[in-house]
Amino acid sequence: MKALLLTSLIAGTMAFSGCTTLKNVAGEDTSGTHDVHAMQNNSAPVTKMNGVLVDSTNHMTLYTYDKDEPNKSNCGKACLVAWPAFLAPKTSTTNGKFTTIKRDDGKYQWAMNGKPLYFYANDTKPGDKNGDGKFGTWDVVKAQ
Repeated sequence: MKALLLTSLIAGTMAFSGCTTLKNVAGEDTSGTHDVHAMQNNSAPVTKMNGVLVDSTNHMTLYTYDKDEPNKSNCGKACLVAWPAFLAPKTSTTNGKFTTIKRDDGKYQWAMNGKPLYFYANDTKPGDKNGDGKFGTWDVVKAQ
């Protein structure tokens, strides 16, 4: 009975988070996107690639979540397994459309026009857009 419950829990978590591999559910993602922070000048480290916004270090696609509120992330612990936050240093300099928000976990996250920015754990190489349109609530940030 315990094995059935555990299997159901894992399958439910994978379905909820959009993960397609147990590796990503367990948080053993090795893409490096979890630790992307601003460079020395502490301004938003982003660039454009193939029509979308990416981080300037690893060139991984950035996403927004339709269920977020302005300047507030609604992506909790389970969600963050599949959709890691684009973290910012506490001392970040913000300008124009790029700001930072303080998450409920105390960490700071980059936001664009008040929308928190995320990566998708199943994007494995620069320019991947595998999370675009997931669950009808995740969207790439189109370059302007």
